Amino acid sequence: MSFFRRNKTNSTKHNRSLGNDKPITIQAALAQSVGKTRMNMEDAASSLVWEQGFREDIKRMGLFIVADGMGGHLNGEMASSIAIQQVNAHLVSLLQDQSSEAPTIEEVQKLLTEAFDLAQNAVVDEVSGGGSTLTLALVIDHMLYWAHVGDSRLYLLNLEGEGEALTNDHSLVQRLVDLGQISAKEAEIHPQKSVLYRALGQSDHFKADFGFRELEEVSRLIICSDGLWGVLDEKKIFDEASSAKSLDEKANHLCELANKAGGPDNISVILVEIS
Repeated sequence: MSFFRRNKTNSTKHNRSLGNDKPITIQAALAQSVGKTRMNMEDAASSLVWEQGFREDIKRMGLFIVADGMGGHLNGEMASSIAIQQVNAHLVSLLQDQSSEAPTIEEVQKLLTEAFDLAQNAVVDEVSGGGSTLTLALVIDHMLYWAHVGDSRLYLLNLEGEGEALTNDHSLVQRLVDLGQISAKEAEIHPQKSVLYRALGQSDHFKADFGFRELEEVSRLIICSDGLWGVLDEKKIFDEASSAKSLDEKANHLCELANKAGGPDNISVILVEIS
């Protein structure tokens, strides 16, 4: 097993159903900051929302990706950028070619597996010594799919601001937490908290996590690098993502809050609202 070591210093209830009999609406905002201590941007992010009409049916889709590059100045930038380029190049055209019938879970998993394998191969071939996290959320009508490697995160929130992480960090300290060897509190200050055991660019046993969920209520997504979740606690992130500001204002304010907390790393965040 190989490792990448990263150089990192009560509410009112709204029972709003999406309703499977009508098209959803997807809105998104993306914000980034280089942070307070870094000289270059090794994160990359992509946010795409589109609609397609098939006879009397309208399909709405969204594809959202965050990648956090590793391996030093140029290698990190190249790895994260190449990863997202490969994924978008593979997925967008294939998704646009879909018929009016929604793809099956197995078909989507195959597409995402292919995309991550292409990204992995490109990073290994083109960025010697470089690597990247890669966290992707795909919305197709009322279905949410995700694929993930590394320690960028995908959160799902309801209208009350209650949220959960849908991804599991592929970090050494998270594995120790899962095994019960250290506490979550101890993980926050562990000297190896930035060591990943799975990421793009590693040749040993590469495999991305995959998941899916049907969205039955109005929902919010947060996709972010650890430049955000590593310095702000989840409650602060969820509260800001659930505020009354516009999506753009909320995304930019989250970057500002991370910088006010020290901004030790690049920051990337995508906010999505599905209604």
